[in-house]
Amino acid sequence: MTQELQYLSLAAAAPQLASAPAEPAPRVLRCTGTRAETAAVTTLMFEPADGQFFDWLPGQYLTLSLDTAHGQLSRCYTISSIPAEGLEITVKALSGGPASSWLHDSLVPGTVVEAHGPLGSFTPAALAGALPGPLPSYLFLAAGSGITPLRSITRALLESGAPIDAVLLYSAHDPGDVIFHRELRALDGAGGLRVETILSTGSVPTTGLPRAPGRLDAAMLQELVPDVQLREIFACGPPEYLEAVRGMLDAAGVDPSALHVESFDIADHAPANTVAQPLEAARDRQVFSVEFVRSGRTIDCPDDTFVLDAALAAGIPVPSSCALGMCGTCKSGLLQGTVEMNHAGGIRPKEIAAGKILICCSTPTGDLVIDA
Repeated sequence: MTQELQYLSLAAAAPQLASAPAEPAPRVLRCTGTRAETAAVTTLMFEPADGQFFDWLPGQYLTLSLDTAHGQLSRCYTISSIPAEGLEITVKALSGGPASSWLHDSLVPGTVVEAHGPLGSFTPAALAGALPGPLPSYLFLAAGSGITPLRSITRALLESGAPIDAVLLYSAHDPGDVIFHRELRALDGAGGLRVETILSTGSVPTTGLPRAPGRLDAAMLQELVPDVQLREIFACGPPEYLEAVRGMLDAAGVDPSALHVESFDIADHAPANTVAQPLEAARDRQVFSVEFVRSGRTIDCPDDTFVLDAALAAGIPVPSSCALGMCGTCKSGLLQGTVEMNHAGGIRPKEIAAGKILICCSTPTGDLVIDA
């Protein structure tokens, strides 16, 4: 059975919108196989090494910890599949990127890796079980590897069997860069989903209306989705793409609250062989003490400095990865004190209520005691 036919059979059989996601937790995963998507992109298949399978929401991601020649590296990768299909992530090999290169070159069936998750909140409310009644109309915008969470989201919507009204606009450089190209052709027109690929070069799109090569712009968006103002919008891609999308939607009169964005712009580079420099002396800033209970250290942290930055500058080896409030690697218990935290989905409301914080995106508003 081909992947496309298997998918359509799942869509016809599934009776519900979403399964309950698992709580974020440390996990050990075993690679079960790989599948080439393009010359530079590979899908990696996993199963829990302990046999304890878990669910996730479409659009969520995992943080993988990889033992490479550059040491242990942590990177965030979207789960590109839905639970009914098994656990998959789809990774682009970046030139000079030690983590993505290791996954492409060294990960083989049977290899075991550590992970943490699932994490993230880039999920339509209907798929998170928080929206009763009919589904809204959707517009999904993706560029490059930004297709990976939207693949999971669109598959979950179609798997539900509920009527949908959704448009997916996927931008890529040329036909050879279109990730999931066979699947996108199969899904165009399935269950109320329309798929259009937009190529910077090359005159024949993978799917959708033939058009001259060029990038998505405000005029093309209005042509392809004339009712864009009525849709809930999910966009994922590089920061410059998302900035362009915001401008297009603003020109189209879209309410900014209708837009949900995700960007995994975490550079795949080896750890720097330098020692963190001490923080600048506080000028007019207020300085608070931060006690790390398990490390047995107490440091000073200005009120405009993230706790993680202060810890690393003081030589305290706390776990961290994205430094953007996304991956959850630096999640710690706040035993005393208060912080201002501006996260990007790496922590859940119930965890915050239980006294957890992400120290990478938290600044102190008083003296702190942290379980780290």
